Amino acid sequence: MKMPKVEVEVEMENEGKGPMAGMAAEAEDSEEGMYEETAPKGKFSPKGLMPLVKAANALLPAFGQTPDYPALKEPMTQLPTDLTRVLSMFIAAVDDAVSAEAVDPQMTLSLDGVTDDRGLMLLAAKIDALAKNKDFKRFLKEPGPMPEANVDEERTPTPEMADEAADSLMMSRM
Repeated sequence: MKMPKVEVEVEMENEGKGPMAGMAAEAEDSEEGMYEETAPKGKFSPKGLMPLVKAANALLPAFGQTPDYPALKEPMTQLPTDLTRVLSMFIAAVDDAVSAEAVDPQMTLSLDGVTDDRGLMLLAAKIDALAKNKDFKRFLKEPGPMPEANVDEERTPTPEMADEAADSLMMSRM
């Protein structure tokens, strides 16, 4: 069964040439391996997979992506890495929303314990609920918090200090 691959495009000046291309390919392989490692393993049938795919496709538009993850009609013992990547994106966003108190902590998603169709269906139910949750959608549309600047009041120059420094520099050159 052919699965779509979620890819991140990185433009490089010398694409395909030199050490940067090799490093990018290595990073991509490493990331792929990470998702393969974290992909739930167990006994999954289409009965459990289809609700998960439907729920994922319902939530993808909230992330600005097309809801076109294909149907999984064959039994499998491990979730595909591209689906695990999508689920990981959902998990990170929900964790952020819970931290910001935008959604109830009970909406937290996890791949831990997903080893059978029941686990898939529970995960699908939460994802489906998030797809309908107005607070979560609003949270996703808000710009992220800006990191606070670490300002050292004693060492930050003021306009007066700049004038004094310029004066002292000029005086030293005379």
